Amino acid sequence: MSTMEKLVVAEPYTKPEQRSFKTCGLSPSEYNGIDMYINRDLSNNTRKSKQRFPALFYANRVHAEFRRIIDEAGFPVASSGSDISAWAVVGDTSLRHPAVRDPDIDLEGYDWIGIEVKTPALPFTPESLQAVRDVCSLTKTHFKVLTNATTGLHVHIGHGNFGFHVNDVAKIMAFIYLFAPQLSTLHPHHRWSHTYGGCIRSTSNFSTEFQQMYGKRPSALMTIAKILTTTRRSERQLRYKLVDIVHTTFNGKNGNYNFNGIKDVGLKAERPTIEFRQHDGTMDSEQIVQWVQILVGTLKYIENEDYSAYVRFLSTIADQEQWEKTGDGKDGEREAEKGPTLADDEFTIIDLLHYIGLSEQAAYFNDKVYKHDIPPQKRCVQTRYTSGVDWKYQRGPAGANRDIDEYKRADKLRHIYEDMRVARLASRIGDGTWNFDEDAPLWHAHLKNLEFIEESEGEM
Repeated sequence: MSTMEKLVVAEPYTKPEQRSFKTCGLSPSEYNGIDMYINRDLSNNTRKSKQRFPALFYANRVHAEFRRIIDEAGFPVASSGSDISAWAVVGDTSLRHPAVRDPDIDLEGYDWIGIEVKTPALPFTPESLQAVRDVCSLTKTHFKVLTNATTGLHVHIGHGNFGFHVNDVAKIMAFIYLFAPQLSTLHPHHRWSHTYGGCIRSTSNFSTEFQQMYGKRPSALMTIAKILTTTRRSERQLRYKLVDIVHTTFNGKNGNYNFNGIKDVGLKAERPTIEFRQHDGTMDSEQIVQWVQILVGTLKYIENEDYSAYVRFLSTIADQEQWEKTGDGKDGEREAEKGPTLADDEFTIIDLLHYIGLSEQAAYFNDKVYKHDIPPQKRCVQTRYTSGVDWKYQRGPAGANRDIDEYKRADKLRHIYEDMRVARLASRIGDGTWNFDEDAPLWHAHLKNLEFIEESEGEM
């Protein structure tokens, strides 16, 4: 079990001799077993002074102070960010405060620095969970901490170096896909689907390819049937195919669930784990512990449940799902016509937790469930090919001599063309009003092998 947490920590700047920190008397512990990472947004915050330095100027100082504090408290400190045998702290450029540009947001007189805190690989034991609680307490005691919408809690779970059995991999993927709406209700709206955590039902390869062909998502029943009936000649090929089905387009690490670590178990993968990325950043240690217990308890249920009974359960629930929210601007109309979704009414996350034997976690989250009214989302459907654009001038006679004027003119136009494609993609992230004609006579002959298809509205 391993967690990474991204935090924003702000600490008033004082001279070293003026600082006074409390340390907790914690006994040294050994950490090994299941990986778990915590992502929190800690920011080192320095008081505004006459001489202004960029906030990043203080990053190394904050990292060093964090390492000193947990070292004095008896926790092992990693020598680098990739060391999973001890606690580590690294920077993260995806974190920022304020999360959105707003001149009215009160920064409390501080500059803020994004920090990612990583636990070591921890066994799933009461002692490990207590260590998470203790480090959260230490962090809040010694730093000014903020967790905003850019922060998240990522949890890696596996079986040490052994990984998951390939049959269990398919069962886990089917469970996550089917119950993604229920699991999403444990998280705030901004974690439903975002740049670094796409919704599996919207952004997985199987779903996006189906949407491109039929203009709608595949049903949950169709997708779990696809996952559970997929076969290949070898275990390695089967792992790759299963991951490809649920993989978020182009980069599995940008989905709410990351299965990259379980593809190469037979080849001694560095981290044979499943990464759960949807939880928002938090310094509430009890909530972190309860979330980890949900994840571990769910995986234990999936692995231990009789296969026939398990498939019957999934099929029964999938058959009951009449509709799902997509963020296409019409969810309200559907709810008025068809009633609430299954995840919001007849089989909620609380029902699911009770069913799989996690009654303690059901009680804890009973009053913490979100009902998502998903706003209309922009959708970028990406067609997957092998390369970008092939230009004829690079292959023809002119391509043999790059010093001639004909080649230089064509190459300059190619650079302009590529810059305009980048500008168009940036426009899509904004208001989406700017475009250009890729097939205009101005451009030299070319073959588009990678194409981005944008729709103004749709599910994200």
